[in-house]
Amino acid sequence: MTGSSDGEPGEPGTWRRLTVGEQAALRAAGHLKVWRPGQILALQGSAPAGMFVVLRGWVKISATNYRGEDAPLAARGPAEIVGELAPISGLPRSATMSAIDEVHTLIVPRERLLGVLREWPRIAEEIFRTAAIRLQQSDRLRLESGGPDFPQRLAAVLVELALQHDLDWTAEKQVELRFNQGELAGFARVSRSTLIRGLDELRRLGVVRTARQRVTITRPRALRELAAGRPPPPERD
Repeated sequence: MTGSSDGEPGEPGTWRRLTVGEQAALRAAGHLKVWRPGQILALQGSAPAGMFVVLRGWVKISATNYRGEDAPLAARGPAEIVGELAPISGLPRSATMSAIDEVHTLIVPRERLLGVLREWPRIAEEIFRTAAIRLQQSDRLRLESGGPDFPQRLAAVLVELALQHDLDWTAEKQVELRFNQGELAGFARVSRSTLIRGLDELRRLGVVRTARQRVTITRPRALRELAAGRPPPPERD
């Protein structure tokens, strides 16, 4: 789903669930930084220097496994907080964060973040609530990527990715996913050629539209029906 500037109403995210005072405390502890498309915010395995609040743009989260394969994990947009657990735990980064487009962030250094969390414990509650939701989403994504019928499996993966983008996603709202074919193939655990065939089928059914580095879910209700193993309703004229 596309995002816009900080302060636009209607965008979900941890940042927007914080009070004005809580946001002000984090702003006072941090500093702003703009990232160019493709620029790395933080590398997997690096020291947890701080937490990022995405104010504008989209950030890709990816990780490299023991075989050296790079796998996408998620994309986070405006009003989302990313890279928050490593500074709290003190452990090295478990994933790499990179800018998909121009990204504006608030960076809160680790020591200042810990001080804010001690003074404003509800911020920590919201961070851990978001972490729990993301863990459930990740578990569902792994589960859905293992089904036998690929168009149905791909539909389920796209539904889960849409929910990652927007926790309040409804069956009436179109969603734009900022992933290229290689990344989508990684989520679905298939080859790129298999993914292309699956996207062709979903396009034929009129439930998605594809462009460079993005897939738009044009008929969300129909995609959910397909993900559940039911034939999607016909398109309306």
